[in-house]
This record gives sequence, structure tokens and C-alpha cells, in this order.
Amino acid sequence: MMIKKLKKEMRKHTSLAISGAFALIIALVWRDVIEKMVDSFVLKLGLSETAYWYDIAVALVVTVICVIGVLISSRYSVKEE
Repeated sequence: MMIKKLKKEMRKHTSLAISGAFALIIALVWRDVIEKMVDSFVLKLGLSETAYWYDIAVALVVTVICVIGVLISSRYSVKEE
């Protein structure tokens, strides 16, 4: 009985790790796309000398959105007692 429970937990954690790896790959690909879009926008506006401030602003906005996403998803996660 203990071995079945261990296998179930291993599958659960392995699945979670694989999902996290896929999410990281997706995030890195989208990061490149967003970075190119922001760079293009900044160049069109002629603001290249202050571009790092836009990078900071984008990073802060993405961080806030991700924290909210984590809070929402953790609220709906199943808790075992």
C-alpha cells in the first residue's frame, strides 16, 4: 500500500516538474517576442536612451501580473489534510 502511494506522489511531482519546464520554455519564447515588440516601439518613439526604464516598467508589470496569477491559482489548489 505504501509503495502505491509513493508511486502516486512521484507521478504527481514528476508531472508538476514537467509542466513547470514547459511553462518556462513558453515564457522564454514569449519574452523574446515581447522584447522585440518593446524595442521596436521604443525605437519608433525615439526613446532609445531611456529604454532601460521601459524594461524596468515592463518587468514590474509582468511581476505584478504573475504574483496575482500565483495567488489565484494557489487559492484553487487542492489541499490535503
